Amino acid sequence: MQDVEAYSHLVGSIYDRVGQPEEWSALLGDLTNFVGGRVGQLAVFSLDGSRKPMWAVSGFDRTQYRTFLYRHATEDPRLPYILSNQGKVIRAEEGVDPVQFRETALFKEVVRPFGIEHSLVSYFAKEADVMATLAAMRDEEAGPFRSVEARRLAMLVPHLRRAFEFYALMRQASERSSDLAAALDLLDAAVILTDSRLRVAHANRAAEELAKSRTGLSLDRGSLALRDGQCSRRIAQAASEALAAATGHVKITQAEHIAITCAESGTPFRVSLHPLSKRPSGTGTRVKAELAVVIRSGGNKSQDGAVRLQSLFGLTSAEAILAHAVASGRSLDAHARERGIAISTVRTQLRALFAKTETHRQGELVARLREGLDISLN
Repeated sequence: MQDVEAYSHLVGSIYDRVGQPEEWSALLGDLTNFVGGRVGQLAVFSLDGSRKPMWAVSGFDRTQYRTFLYRHATEDPRLPYILSNQGKVIRAEEGVDPVQFRETALFKEVVRPFGIEHSLVSYFAKEADVMATLAAMRDEEAGPFRSVEARRLAMLVPHLRRAFEFYALMRQASERSSDLAAALDLLDAAVILTDSRLRVAHANRAAEELAKSRTGLSLDRGSLALRDGQCSRRIAQAASEALAAATGHVKITQAEHIAITCAESGTPFRVSLHPLSKRPSGTGTRVKAELAVVIRSGGNKSQDGAVRLQSLFGLTSAEAILAHAVASGRSLDAHARERGIAISTVRTQLRALFAKTETHRQGELVARLREGLDISLN
């Protein structure tokens, strides 16, 4: 129970703090402690080198670590292994020959003296000219990170990725305009800023287009609603839960991700609700923005999910379709019948999924795939 509460707190903290670089060190310290590390490093780089790298460290003197980051980081022989495993959680030392690595100047001058022989790393974001890596490290005495600790970080990676992708897009937008409205208009998803009663402070261009498309979403009279009364009540309840959870008064249930289908239009939506830690500026309204409601059409969810899994894990098209079916709870027999293929073929594809996702049991595979999809299956 304690781990579940710590995980829930960290998820909320990720979204609250990623947009505030001055909070990165504190966030990094919490993340590192959660996975059993002593020293943590977060690095955010510009892919084309046009922006100065941003970084944070926890558990170590910042001035000393700065020397390592700027003088030695690019010489790290583990770097190609890290960058070739986007979206995964890896033990960085497994990507190099241990004997040769111990003979390098980097190991003798930095790794051993700093007590960071073992590292758990994820390269988790690559969006809007930004890549980000997070590493939790500890010394030889503490030993290599265990599988259970790697799984802990893997649970957080989808949230880190999404939060930093939004951060990168917002930073890119801020360079074009200081207006929050212009920044939100760059997003494909419908984003609506509301108060606790779902009164609209701002709706981005995608939200306005969605409201005009006669799919059941309404922004009439300055409030967010769905013409289907049951769906509208469900969003209102989720909004209350999300805001209450943000203050620690209740535990969140379905407020983060919900799937709804409006009876009037038959249109499926995927909705996520994110409490705002600070009031956004530049929306041109007096309504206090307390919540960001993100709405995506769910019509092509299966196809989109398969494509995402294919890219994330390096799957073939057939393996990606099976992966999405397995993540959605479909049986192997049902999948074979629907695809018109032999069950032996499906089992061969399943073995390939185990290998490419580094899992061993079907339950573990489902959890790994759902982390990658970052979806709710209710």
